[in-house]
Amino acid sequence: MNKCPVERLMSIKNFTHGAPYNRIGEMRRAEPVCWEENRVTPQGGHWNVFGKQYIDEVMKHPEVFSNSFGPHIGELPAELSVEAMPALNLLDPPQHSKQRTVVDHAFKPSVINAREQQIRDIAKDIIDGVIDKGRCEFVNEVAALLPMRVICSILGVPEADQARVVELTNTVMLAEDPKFSKGREAGFKAQLSLIEYGESLAADHRVNPRETLTMETIQGHEDKTGLSDRDYGLLFLNLIEGGLETTRNSTAFGLYELIKNPDQYELLQREPQLIPDAVEEILRYQGPTIYYTRTAVADYQLADKNITKGEKVVCWLVSANRDEQVFADPDRFDIQRCQRESVRKHYRTFGVGRHFCIGVHLARMQLKVMFEEIVQRMDKPQLISEPEHCHSIFVDGFNEMHIKFEVRQ
Repeated sequence: MNKCPVERLMSIKNFTHGAPYNRIGEMRRAEPVCWEENRVTPQGGHWNVFGKQYIDEVMKHPEVFSNSFGPHIGELPAELSVEAMPALNLLDPPQHSKQRTVVDHAFKPSVINAREQQIRDIAKDIIDGVIDKGRCEFVNEVAALLPMRVICSILGVPEADQARVVELTNTVMLAEDPKFSKGREAGFKAQLSLIEYGESLAADHRVNPRETLTMETIQGHEDKTGLSDRDYGLLFLNLIEGGLETTRNSTAFGLYELIKNPDQYELLQREPQLIPDAVEEILRYQGPTIYYTRTAVADYQLADKNITKGEKVVCWLVSANRDEQVFADPDRFDIQRCQRESVRKHYRTFGVGRHFCIGVHLARMQLKVMFEEIVQRMDKPQLISEPEHCHSIFVDGFNEMHIKFEVRQ
């Protein structure tokens, strides 16, 4: 069993400023698959997988590397296990495929494209709220608002409930951050609260029908049978988590990198047709989800390492996005990279295989629209202070980012 060549990675102290890309890069280049000791798993350790080739091998073989034990390194409590709570993000095929088809149609490119004007109207309204001030706390005044309003609109979450839903989602996703949660137990309780909220939302739709994805899901679509309130609650948990976190964090990351590279920001102002390419580079360069865990349900040899049934395998998605075997000069932010490389095909921000993110088209659309609005209305954005990072190993993002700018004439 080969131990990782660099000191222990899976420690919160290494993530105080986000994903430690330099350390992860060292480990990837030295040993793309290696064993790391820990006190969390029953085996006293886990496998780290850093190379994109091997991450793909793990995530494309759910019959060997199961998702049903949860995406985090720690064990799920019994009340959140797949037996007690068969949520979409815990299911393996074929159960996963059956549940996913219930909502797949709502996130197809054609359906998302039809929502572009609605998304743009929301983005314009958000920018209207800060533009005259010449400054803002970008994460909470801009980046977080678009995905919150869009996904809540799609699901039919009343405006009065949206802040509470976001609060619970932050507690789930940022359970290690004392600003949002009192620990993993609080995160687990917030998951249950989101499921219960989803159940109540479904029940309310049955009494007060309206045109939303929730209504379609509980009624059934075409030849698909509708979900029960409980099953919809489980689905709601997945949709709301995915709908909020990636877009919020990627929007903030994207503007941060463009501020650090003002020539690239000015290029987008001159050539806004490059924004879709810029979005792909933003999603590659700074992945909001740092890792996913799979659990071996059979013995398997990966990169000449013998993985034993029951062992945890941690796929470092942010490492795949910076793999020098795939991307040229991967630690450089370059919005024109797509003109030379197949960026979208090879980064793993949205995962790969059967659990590839269902909301990928919606996330890309929101990022495209928001940056189109930003570059045409804000000149010379600058940081007022360095952003405050989330305190998390699992999620990479900013809690706060204070900026100033000039109004573009």
